[in-house]
Amino acid sequence: MKWGFLVEESIHNVPFPLTTGEIANLWTQYMSDSLAICVLSHAIDTTQDEKVKEVLEYARSLSEAHLEKIKHFFNQEDFPIPKGFRAEEDVNLNAPALFTDTFMLVYMLIMTIHGLTGYAGAVSTSVRADQRKFFNDCNI
Repeated sequence: MKWGFLVEESIHNVPFPLTTGEIANLWTQYMSDSLAICVLSHAIDTTQDEKVKEVLEYARSLSEAHLEKIKHFFNQEDFPIPKGFRAEEDVNLNAPALFTDTFMLVYMLIMTIHGLTGYAGAVSTSVRADQRKFFNDCNI
């Protein structure tokens, strides 16, 4: 997988459980990425411009990798996985395009800014090194 650094197993034992702040960061990230996958899946199916489609597919692949890593963290802690949003259940993928390709590029810019802000907050409120590394990797 091209983005394997986001889903690889940790080789060290984590000395203490996730803090409530870290759980909140992961939960928020999970919900945001599951929603992004829904929005992007519909947009990818309806976009006209192949270059825009590449950008959207790249963004969706990042969100999918984030979800896998977050599931890994929660499974390590025996913490329930959020249901999140699901394209099959929450989106009519057969609906016509809702937005233009240009709008989707602007949307991606704004969502990137929001994501970077969220990652920075998550890094600054995380105690565990594996959490800081994950959110730093997301920032990169």
